[in-house]
Amino acid sequence: MELSKIISETNYFVLIIEHIAEKLNKNMCDAYQYIKKYKGMEFLYEFYDVNHTLSVNDVTDDVLAVCGRNGGIPE
Repeated sequence: MELSKIISETNYFVLIIEHIAEKLNKNMCDAYQYIKKYKGMEFLYEFYDVNHTLSVNDVTDDVLAVCGRNGGIPE
């Protein structure tokens, strides 16, 4: 994988995690642990090619929905 693609994807994931942290009123580390535990990160990685074409708000909501379906309950 090209370095520029890795950097682009990493920046995108950080952006989404920032929005999730804000929405859940958590710090970024806790938000990351939450979405990792409840398979939100798997969703971001697996569907990056589609997700990055959507709005940040839509992807944030989708990730939280995936987490909810996998046992997570946003606080």
